[in-house]
Amino acid sequence: MTRQRWLASRLQVPRLQVPRKRRLAGAAVIAALVTGLAMVIAGVVRSGPPGDTGPEAGIHKIKHVVIISQENRSFDSYFGTYPGADGIAMQDGQPAACLPDPSTGGCSRPFHNPADSNKGGPHSHADAVKDIDNGAMDGFLSQAVKALSGCKSTDTACLHNAKPTDVLGYHDRNELPNYWAYADNFVLQDHMFAATASWSLPAHLYLVSEWSAKCSKAGDPSSCVNAIQDPADAPYKLTIQDTLIGKCQDSLHLAPCQAALSAAGISPDLAAQIDQLVAASCKPTDSYATCKAAVDAADVPPDLKQKLAAAAKKLDVPDYAWTDLTYLLHKHSVPWAYYVFNGTEPDCRNDAATCDPVKQDSKTPGHWNPLLYFDTVKEDGEQGNIKPLDGFYDDAREGRLPAVTWVAPTDEVSEHPPNKVSTGQEYVAGLVNAIMSGPDWDSTAIFLTWDDWGGFYDHVAPPAVDGNGYGMRVPGLVISPYAKQGYIDHQVLSHDAYFKFIEDDFLGGERLNPATDGRPDARPGVREDSAVLGDIAAAFDFNQAPRPRLLLPNATTY
Repeated sequence: MTRQRWLASRLQVPRLQVPRKRRLAGAAVIAALVTGLAMVIAGVVRSGPPGDTGPEAGIHKIKHVVIISQENRSFDSYFGTYPGADGIAMQDGQPAACLPDPSTGGCSRPFHNPADSNKGGPHSHADAVKDIDNGAMDGFLSQAVKALSGCKSTDTACLHNAKPTDVLGYHDRNELPNYWAYADNFVLQDHMFAATASWSLPAHLYLVSEWSAKCSKAGDPSSCVNAIQDPADAPYKLTIQDTLIGKCQDSLHLAPCQAALSAAGISPDLAAQIDQLVAASCKPTDSYATCKAAVDAADVPPDLKQKLAAAAKKLDVPDYAWTDLTYLLHKHSVPWAYYVFNGTEPDCRNDAATCDPVKQDSKTPGHWNPLLYFDTVKEDGEQGNIKPLDGFYDDAREGRLPAVTWVAPTDEVSEHPPNKVSTGQEYVAGLVNAIMSGPDWDSTAIFLTWDDWGGFYDHVAPPAVDGNGYGMRVPGLVISPYAKQGYIDHQVLSHDAYFKFIEDDFLGGERLNPATDGRPDARPGVREDSAVLGDIAAAFDFNQAPRPRLLLPNATTY
């Protein structure tokens, strides 16, 4: 069967079960879908004028870049069996790989998993190192089983991941009709790697700044140091509970508090004063300034005051002083927006696959919404560019999207385990349909990706870049009227390739480079200029006329 006939045979998109809160596309959408598919199947390809070298030639035909980031999936877990992709090797009808399984003492193979809700595995930097195992790519199951062994009977998030683990599970077209339809009709990137080998916060910092760091002085990018696992984080209840203050918060008489007091050499009279201090000023709901003032005023020995001050620091908001991409966009008067789905995000700070959610909205910084903590955004007065998602749909349909747009999900639609895969892909299709329905479709490039691997198996060892990356392979799709049809891009890419494309398109090729951008920081290098990084522009054919829309019927608008 030829590739063209195979594509035509796969363009029937299976329907999913319709969930609640649905506003499906109407008859006009279905008609557009049928018309568009008929044009593709018939091979209707209109050529652009030869020798087009005007101001809108090539990459500059793209006036709008939209980066949609979902959560916690490896490439093999979503596209490991996609025809023509570098996927899971098969032998005698089953996956050839067999990974060490400490729960059986033998080995286990990847398997098709039709479940809509998955468990995933731990995905810290340490887990990435163990999963990769010096290139053997055989640590996924061991790390997942190890994480499960620490479950407590009251830890509901951990217990959700109870055995058997599904980190070796993969989905196919039956569970992923929308994503595979985009791959059939546009571009699938089968060597797209997460920018860093770590979890969600570092990954999202890389998606806006190409670095993950800690800074010791507000407003001073030179004070920032590399932090691949533990960058300065938002003040959350779980962090202060791990400190001396948190352990003594409920009662001085509980065992965790008694152990912490004893280890710190704290006498009963000082303990009473600490209890009073915690109750009055250092609750997780209190500000850092309030707690720090109370610690400073406390009549306690200097060494104890130092420990309490360190604990109080957990209530402080971080300051991201290094340079992010919005700084260059502002410098060149290029408009941008960051749309945040108001709701929740998982607070998986530690070595956990799933965890309890915390509040997220466009005014509340967090793991998936980090730009509000960047000095550049505050100094440029562009906090208002971070907006609630509900405005995205009308902005897209009415042609109001800026040159560069990021879209961050809420937990329910993120595909972050245990959230449903179907809910996530229908949410994404709703975003894409809104863009395709607007007047700017003919000048838009949509980059759809996932922030990290979520503990799921992948068989390709990531290239080593500057000590921080790359991370594991994740799915990558390019959806655009100029994207090649049914094309699999085998180049080595990372999320840094988005920066390179944006800089080449809108910034005259200027890079996020501390040596030239006027805000020197200690980042390991200029990621866009890495020798191993391909050029995402290869996914496009700018000589073709804009290709028709592909409005998928299984889509949800929120």
